Amino acid sequence: MLTCVGLLFIFQCTPAEAPPPAAPYCDIARPIRWSAQDTRATKEQADRENRKWKRLCSAGTTAR
Repeated sequence: MLTCVGLLFIFQCTPAEAPPPAAPYCDIARPIRWSAQDTRATKEQADRENRKWKRLCSAGTTAR
């Protein structure tokens, strides 16, 4: 995408700034801890996310 500025027949176009690259999941994700006060649904959701994290990020790595 270009950003153009001009007057009559004189234009200057420059490329738009690229958005920053998205951080890979394993660079930002961490295991989720829940408390005894959380609902069962919240605990189940945390367990699902923790399984996902373990499957994708913990294989062959050391503890962070």
